[in-house]
Amino acid sequence: VISMRRSCGLLLSAARSGSSLLQKARSNGVPMVKLTRRALSDYVYRARMMDYYAQNDTAVTNEFPRAQFIVMLDKRALVRVDDETGETHLIVMGHDELKARLAEWGFELTLENSVFLDLQKAESRRTKEGIDEYEGVFGCSLRSIAVPPVGAPVSIDTIRKDMASSFGGRFIDLRKAMLVMREETERNRLSKLQTLSSWSSTYRRCPCCGGALRRRESKTAAECPPCRRHFYPTLSPVAITLIRDPADSHALLVRHRGSVPGVFTCVAGFALSGESLGECAKREVAEEVGLEASSIRQLDVSQPWPMPDSSLMIAHEAIASMDGKIQVCPDELEVARWFTRKEVAEALKKTEADPHLKGLPRDMTQRNELMFVPPQGAIAHRLIKEWVERKPSTRN
Repeated sequence: VISMRRSCGLLLSAARSGSSLLQKARSNGVPMVKLTRRALSDYVYRARMMDYYAQNDTAVTNEFPRAQFIVMLDKRALVRVDDETGETHLIVMGHDELKARLAEWGFELTLENSVFLDLQKAESRRTKEGIDEYEGVFGCSLRSIAVPPVGAPVSIDTIRKDMASSFGGRFIDLRKAMLVMREETERNRLSKLQTLSSWSSTYRRCPCCGGALRRRESKTAAECPPCRRHFYPTLSPVAITLIRDPADSHALLVRHRGSVPGVFTCVAGFALSGESLGECAKREVAEEVGLEASSIRQLDVSQPWPMPDSSLMIAHEAIASMDGKIQVCPDELEVARWFTRKEVAEALKKTEADPHLKGLPRDMTQRNELMFVPPQGAIAHRLIKEWVERKPSTRN
């Protein structure tokens, strides 16, 4: 019997050579099995290949010079904004092109500063049997080392701007990129790049013996050889909850202290040890707005979010009475308020027409007025949008 890892490796090799796993197994002197790529769905095949790359340093090293790349500099994503539609997309380049362009600005493209992110079907790769091959997608995370001193005629922002222009795009803040990009695949890749590059650059010593860890080239794990222990990137679950009244005519939205003026969102917070996500949602509502929620329902919506660290946002909906007195947590929120469906719909419409929130109020006396909701890249946007567009429900 061929192990799962060996099978995945043979599948990968078979796809690239255009031969079946049966033929590859025969040439490697291992037991023959009647399994070819055609026996698997594209999703299953890709999932097994992803697992293979995550665990196999040689495979990652070999794929690196033939892969596609996205770039991040100082936690700023390299993007292109369409002049006509205003849509934001990550700039993707091949290895050789990116390496040459980075060299012009004094940067290197190496496995050390890169992360294996994904596999995608190659546009120009197809076997004689008519099967589309997959190509790797990596992310390169760079940091500015030499920063111009204060008072210098050229600022670091100017350098970043000029560098991005030479790539045909611009660098935008990681949070903003996550909020304005429409494509979920792009957001997830960017989130993974930030999460794994941050984890691999800081998690270098074994917490048990203090010895140096050996990282996988994919940056998905690290091993302590003396302890024979493996360590993986941390992931913090977060419950984000849309609160509605029993009549489903109002939603309770909040504005966080120190956040962008005029933008309201849903209650959210990290799950604690020993509590379920439902308990987390109920506790966060109590802590942040002073109301007891009921009928808490987990929705089939989630989102990886790389800030402040790696988290997974899981959507919930809950019911609270409008008769209760709202008591905001002053450390977390500036204001929490019930809004009608019409009021929320108007804010949603403004946000979709102005996803970059260029129309934010400049008058700080308007900071606690509902003008926008989070842009399309945030899970809160989807929660709010689905509530606005659905028919009111009185189900408790």
